[in-house]
Amino acid sequence: MSEANGGSFTKEIFFGEAGALIGAPTFAYLASKFSEVSEVVSGFAVIGAILGASIFWLSMRIYHKVNGADFSSRKFLTDLAYFTPVAILLTLIIYYPALFFLSNNFLVYKNEVISSVLVSQLVAFLLFLFAINIYRLILIRFFGKTL
Repeated sequence: MSEANGGSFTKEIFFGEAGALIGAPTFAYLASKFSEVSEVVSGFAVIGAILGASIFWLSMRIYHKVNGADFSSRKFLTDLAYFTPVAILLTLIIYYPALFFLSNNFLVYKNEVISSVLVSQLVAFLLFLFAINIYRLILIRFFGKTL
C-alpha cells in the first residue's frame, strides 16, 4: 500500500493502537490493585490508552515522515494540523467513551480487568478506525489531501 492510498496512515493508526493495547490494560491493572471501583479502573484504562496511543502513534508518524523522500517540517506540521484535531475529536466522542463504558460494564459483570479492557479496546478501536478512514476518504475525495 502506498502513502496515497493510506498504507503509512493505516500503519500509524495500528501502531498507535498497539501503544493503547499496552497502556490501557497496564494502567487498569495497576488501578485495580488500589481500587475496586469499576469507574476508577475504567478511567485509568482510558488514561493508559491515551498515553500509549499518543506516544506510539507520534513516534511512528515521525519515523515515516523523516524516512520519506519528501520530508519537510512544514508538510509534517500541515499533516498534523489536518489529522490531530479530528483524531482528538473522534477519540473523545467515539473511542474513549466506548472504552470506558464497555470496560466498566464488563468489569461490573465479569470482574476480570485485563480481558474486559482488551475486548472493550477492540470494539472501540474498530469504531474509531471506521470513522477516521471516512474522514481520510473525505479529505482525498473532496480536497485532494492525503495524510
